[in-house]
Amino acid sequence: MLRIGMTNPPFILEHLKEIAEVLNHPCVYSFLHVPVQSGSDAVLSAMNREYTVSEFMTVVDTLTELVPGIQIATDIICGFPGETDEDFAQTVNLIKEYKFPQVHISQFYPRPGTPAARMKKVPSNIVKKRSRELTSIFEAFTPYCGMEGRVERIWITDIATDGLHLVGHTKTYVQVLVAGPESLLGSSAIIKITSVGRWSVFGEVIETLSQFNEKTTSIKKLSGEGRHCSADSCESCACSREFERCACGPQSCNEMLFEDQNRKNTTGWLFRKRKNKLDKNVENGIAPGSGKEQEWVRGTLAEWGVVDTTLLGGMLVSLLTIVVLLIHIGIGIYHPE
Repeated sequence: MLRIGMTNPPFILEHLKEIAEVLNHPCVYSFLHVPVQSGSDAVLSAMNREYTVSEFMTVVDTLTELVPGIQIATDIICGFPGETDEDFAQTVNLIKEYKFPQVHISQFYPRPGTPAARMKKVPSNIVKKRSRELTSIFEAFTPYCGMEGRVERIWITDIATDGLHLVGHTKTYVQVLVAGPESLLGSSAIIKITSVGRWSVFGEVIETLSQFNEKTTSIKKLSGEGRHCSADSCESCACSREFERCACGPQSCNEMLFEDQNRKNTTGWLFRKRKNKLDKNVENGIAPGSGKEQEWVRGTLAEWGVVDTTLLGGMLVSLLTIVVLLIHIGIGIYHPE
């Protein structure tokens, strides 16, 4: 999956239909970050922004209409020099009207050498008050209300900061936390949303979608069951960096690739086990894979044990050699012939 980064209103105003077409693509998240900075045209003019509030609203309204379920994030700067109470009220009204799921709120900070650094500043206590007020309004929104019970497809990309959940996102870039093994990283899954929070939702995995079998049927039709694998007979898998190939013998290339991916996951698990000095309890561990995989795990750890012993012995021999040389040099210095 791809995610389009940040863009400003004047850069996309003339290309909204094309942008919407891209965001509707099945391999692109329906999400866009469009900073507005202020809901006041007077403040935007003072910032030298090349757009108006109305143009920003056109961007949001058009994309909301053309891209079902799109999430739009924006930025707000509180306390820009010259910002009045009325200017700030217009910003508050804009945020209340659209109820953006993500709003990055910051206080104005002058950068040396910029025109804004020479402008008359808004008192810091007022800036802080406005920032707190806008943050309170934004945090009261419930953008994910009503999602509980829905079944969605997610793409799993990271481990949550709590270390207990995996982080995935829906097509519309809603963050979903699920419990599961690290081997799911980089994969896609069908999940059911079990509860919702302010910043993310929680779900349970119903089905894991292998990136290697999403187009198995179409590949078989094109290649046939009896063809052998070759570099010339492959088709790239949609939404994947991997390749699917025709059947070859009793085991398809898809299965071979999937097994190789599992082996990589197991290798990562082995390194963590080794680091935590748990290699003596492999039989009681949670290494992914079958009995054959577990046997490979134990064999690999045994090989590493031999390597570690050899390296340690080499280090000790080197250390002793250095000590002997230092002693010999010292004797030569204090007892010259």
